[in-house]
Amino acid sequence: MLEEEANLPNTLPVMVLSGATLFPHSYMPLFIFEQRYRDMLQYTLQHDRMFCVGNVRPGVNCDTHPDPVFPITTAGLVRACVTHHDGTSHLMLSGIQRVEILGWEQVAPFRIATIIPRPCFHSDESYSRSLALELIDLGSQMCGDGQPMSKPMQEHLRGIKDPAAIGDVVAHTFVNTPEQRQELLEIDDVSERLGHLVNHLTHRLTSGDA
Repeated sequence: MLEEEANLPNTLPVMVLSGATLFPHSYMPLFIFEQRYRDMLQYTLQHDRMFCVGNVRPGVNCDTHPDPVFPITTAGLVRACVTHHDGTSHLMLSGIQRVEILGWEQVAPFRIATIIPRPCFHSDESYSRSLALELIDLGSQMCGDGQPMSKPMQEHLRGIKDPAAIGDVVAHTFVNTPEQRQELLEIDDVSERLGHLVNHLTHRLTSGDA
């Protein structure tokens, strides 16, 4: 699903996590055990099956600060969920679309935010396409989680027409630090975002940190 195709509600629950950034077109496995997030999951499954993962701002107390998370985040869709006998759950969250948190409809027992879509744009679409292809080539040289990007994955990415989607998949796979992931998520211009990502991967490869 392309970001622009998502049909989002005006409010969504937010799971507050430190150092966690969900990209559109990517997946995040989650284990739900805290009671407030059990309640949040039940609410989510009864409504739109969507919630956001809010990345905690550095140096703030997420339980007491009025705005503990970065306002730019991603709406995620619960693709699969298994609830166990003890009330805990394992689920797979799929990133759907960048959104901006405008305020809070609810803070307890779990947070519900007022949101608006944060669609991206191309300052130079042809340049974005060339950068996306360069990212695929760079990704084939990276190790990721201990394995280089497979040939089927490379071919899959080459078949994707949306450069933003390619960038999100590569960023999710190869950018490890929370600060850099959040920075990339917040760049609205796809050409600029992909350029940052190309520079990041090139630096890692040339410095031997791949």
